[in-house]
Amino acid sequence: MLNIIQSKQKYCVFDIGTDKLVCLFFKIKDNKPYILGMDHQKSNGFLNNNEIDQHKLSLTIAKAVKKSLPKNSEINDYKCFSNLTDVNLISKKNYSEIYSGKIAITKKDIRKIFRKSIIESKLRGRYLVHSYPLNFRINNKIINDPLGQECDKLGMLSFNVYSSYNLFEIINKCFKNQKINIKSYFDSGIASSHANLTNSEKTKGVACIDIGAKTSKIAVFVDEKIVYTKVIAIGGEHVTNDIAKGLEISRESAEHSKIIYGTLNLTFNEKIEINAENFNNKTISRNLLYGIIKPRYEEIFEIIRDHMFDDIYARVSIKSIVITGGASKIYGLKDISESIFNRRVRIGSNRNKESFFHNKPEFSTILGLIKLARENNEFNNFNELTKNNFFTAFDKLENWIEESYA
Repeated sequence: MLNIIQSKQKYCVFDIGTDKLVCLFFKIKDNKPYILGMDHQKSNGFLNNNEIDQHKLSLTIAKAVKKSLPKNSEINDYKCFSNLTDVNLISKKNYSEIYSGKIAITKKDIRKIFRKSIIESKLRGRYLVHSYPLNFRINNKIINDPLGQECDKLGMLSFNVYSSYNLFEIINKCFKNQKINIKSYFDSGIASSHANLTNSEKTKGVACIDIGAKTSKIAVFVDEKIVYTKVIAIGGEHVTNDIAKGLEISRESAEHSKIIYGTLNLTFNEKIEINAENFNNKTISRNLLYGIIKPRYEEIFEIIRDHMFDDIYARVSIKSIVITGGASKIYGLKDISESIFNRRVRIGSNRNKESFFHNKPEFSTILGLIKLARENNEFNNFNELTKNNFFTAFDKLENWIEESYA
């Protein structure tokens, strides 16, 4: 694999979620990311679904940058990247074809068909976040590596991921208000999958499910290629709201009770104390809390399953499932999810016990963004594509060419 990262380059990644906003600065040291500064704030300004208060979100970004920016440096010293979490995310396949003139396929031909594919992938009102090559077609045969093959026509099937262009514009404007130039955006679910999935899992067929506060992000891989993405407006906050209503306590107390006492396994009628109104404690059976939490988690997994398995190819190809995100930190999650998905399940998290991120699946997206930022590269000779907002997508494809055909 071609190493495109210079040791002196420094990066900044933003995870803008519906519950929290994370800003992290890092550089590459000994071919590993070395964190220079980090801060996370309550995601003020990110309202329900895609509703955003630009002023509040812009101020939250500024606050996170101010607290995490390393001394004696400026934000412009760093290449900046961010995620996009869009409940209206869509994916679509596109097939493009070029004439090669019956000569052996070169890198130039591969770049040419990538370029054509991206231009033809334009959708009105949509921002192209990712475009992945699935396979090539030569002489009516599907192949993975066309380099050096002789043919008259070269075809390529790509998997494209789109967010709302309006959402992209709003978030990008929030960054520009703080004089921050985002080099490239990445889908949150795809970023999380980069942090949690192994190459072996991606080859056999795997789904990465990141359950956040208000959204659940899904990314499915088969033969190391992404075949399905989805963002669903349901998450851990729905569980918290159920607890608050069921026990007649504040949302803060409900969240605390969920984290400390929450379980998906039936307990032995253990008595627990929870914070009620006016700083008074309320004694309840832990089974009561279980009776509120379990049905909601079952509903979340059933909704995710129905969406995911509605895609026939994803349904027959998924051999295992990795669940991550803040809402995955609850006892008994593995057993209940395996019974609903009827697949082998593991809980994704950082396995390095010395890392700050150990057992903190709520930071999966930011860890994935670190990997994606390292892999991203810039090719300035395609600037004309920026007018159609396709530069970042082509940028990623160009990087894929260099890695695959170096």
